[in-house]
Amino acid sequence: MFGRAVVSRSFRNSLGLVFRPVPGLTSQMAIWPTRVRDFAAFVAATGYRAEGGMLTLGPEDHDWLPKGRTWNEPGFRQTDADPVVGVNLADAAGFCRWLTRKERAERRIRPPWRYRVPTDREWSAAVGLPREKGWTPEERLAGSDGRYPWGPVWPPPPGFGNYAGAESRAGMPSWWGVVPGGYRDPYPRTSPVGSFLPNAFGFFDLSGNVWEWCSDAYSRGLARVTRGGSWGSDRPAYLRSAQRSPQLPGTRNDELGFRIVLARR
Repeated sequence: MFGRAVVSRSFRNSLGLVFRPVPGLTSQMAIWPTRVRDFAAFVAATGYRAEGGMLTLGPEDHDWLPKGRTWNEPGFRQTDADPVVGVNLADAAGFCRWLTRKERAERRIRPPWRYRVPTDREWSAAVGLPREKGWTPEERLAGSDGRYPWGPVWPPPPGFGNYAGAESRAGMPSWWGVVPGGYRDPYPRTSPVGSFLPNAFGFFDLSGNVWEWCSDAYSRGLARVTRGGSWGSDRPAYLRSAQRSPQLPGTRNDELGFRIVLARR
């Protein structure tokens, strides 16, 4: 049981999600994004409907449009080990509340421990940016040094992560951009979690695969923070370790998922 003590080792929960300590903090973060199978278990147990308004892009489109796609039919093939997409911030929070209730009832965790989406600072610590300056995520981004998860140079080294390589052009409009220099990875859309090497702290997919929700407001408006880039990211700015992409909390699209943390508050 995950109880009073802060543990320094990995913790595996009832869904098989593995958690590791966030460097320098008391919370533990899932080592990869929430998978299709995890979100499906939530929907099956509760009847929750995470549907409506999901934005996707097709060969003839000039922008992302709602076409009736959903998290379990996003418009491309996924395995149950791929990260779930098409979920907004409320969907992620609902998943966390359900998992907290479930595992407290099973005596796997006990109050005050609970599941939630990470804060912006937790996500930064996990990616290797523990000392960012600024009161808001927008200010912290403005003061960043521009490094990437793989180092100081662009483009990424071969096979580093799931980005918009040449393979991602399939089914996309003619204006679709890709990472320069012939970058290619095996996955035109999402990839099963853990398909690429973890970072120094044991976390997978903090760079690419899917953008991930954080709980913080980006600045003083309604937008919330998303981090990490995705399978559709082709530009240097999208893949910097410090990058924040503001999104309205009701946004659902085919590049956006979430990971969770286990924390005391």
